[in-house]
Amino acid sequence: MTVLGTRRCPAVLTLVAATLLSSPLAAATPVTAHHGPTSAHLDVGDPGSEALRLLAQPPFPPTDLSLLNTQAYPQGPPMRPAPPREITAEELVKRLKAALKPRGHRAVEEALAVFRSSRITTVVPDPNLRAALASLAGSPAQAGIQAIRSGVFQRVYFGTPPNPAATAQVLIGPNGPEIVYHQRFRYEDFRLLGVVFSHEALHQDPQANDNEELISTALHTAYYGQLLLKQPRLATSRTELSRRLNTGLMALLNTRDARGRQRLTQSTANVLPGAASPLPSFAAAFLGLTPDGSTGADPTTVPGNTNLDFYLSAITRTRQTGVAFDATAVELLDRRQAWANPSERIHLARLLKLRIHHAGKPHAPTQTPPQPSQLREWGFGTAAHPVRTNRSR
Repeated sequence: MTVLGTRRCPAVLTLVAATLLSSPLAAATPVTAHHGPTSAHLDVGDPGSEALRLLAQPPFPPTDLSLLNTQAYPQGPPMRPAPPREITAEELVKRLKAALKPRGHRAVEEALAVFRSSRITTVVPDPNLRAALASLAGSPAQAGIQAIRSGVFQRVYFGTPPNPAATAQVLIGPNGPEIVYHQRFRYEDFRLLGVVFSHEALHQDPQANDNEELISTALHTAYYGQLLLKQPRLATSRTELSRRLNTGLMALLNTRDARGRQRLTQSTANVLPGAASPLPSFAAAFLGLTPDGSTGADPTTVPGNTNLDFYLSAITRTRQTGVAFDATAVELLDRRQAWANPSERIHLARLLKLRIHHAGKPHAPTQTPPQPSQLREWGFGTAAHPVRTNRSR
């Protein structure tokens, strides 16, 4: 997983990703954009609702550090990945059917076709990783399946990434990109590995910028939030990967304006209350800080892909084509996050055992902003920059 906020080296990209729909495969197709209301309107519901009043309060602090990353909260218990266990193909098929049943028959059939495909098995031989890919069927991240099916990635496997802090990493080899998951996470739940897969599949070439990592991480974090709304026990499994994902979701949920609207680049206070270093917004972990301590910006642009088009369209409920990893896409996510309504965001905060303030409590003052060197300490990503390698298959 990425140590958040690590600035990119020229030859490297970062990765992570996520969002699940409960509807059938066809329902995941992005809807036509209507350019009037932004997320400020789409995702708030009744402006007088109790949920929105709660969200207008300061960021919610954690009450159970065993659910969160020790990079952000070192006083929490040590993080450990899921312990070794036997994972049979029969078990994975059964669990895939159960996990995807709420999305409808077409999603289940697509997932099983992916898991059993001999062509995909050649690229993704490990059954748990193949189930992770299959779990994207019927979700906003489902276009990642096509990135494997069409041969964009040459191999996906467990091994040792060049970055030892990474959950997964893309290697740009002579035959094309490969995805290596750290073998430490071999026994994690395939649904959590699928969240990582959804991010990795967005990184399809060696070009990169900070916008790319921010956008990909925001998408996978939203995906994870939707996943928890349907399968909440994943939040309290307390494995290392779930704790990394929980910390990112907490930061995203806490990044909201004074009216309680979900944002990406601005918040009213530290979005990781009580953490080793304060974080002024979710986006600040990737874009850095300005001299006054607010979220920075990356003026550069790198190409996107059809996977990004689909994923971003589904999360913002717009129709996007030809999207690039640039400030325009960051702005779209900042003002139009339609992945959960206010009541659902409050529900997720309770799943993460955050302390919900009572309406009417004044905003807490913003903490002293961290230095750029501290940005890497938050560590709520799940992947790391891709690197070039001369190794051939």
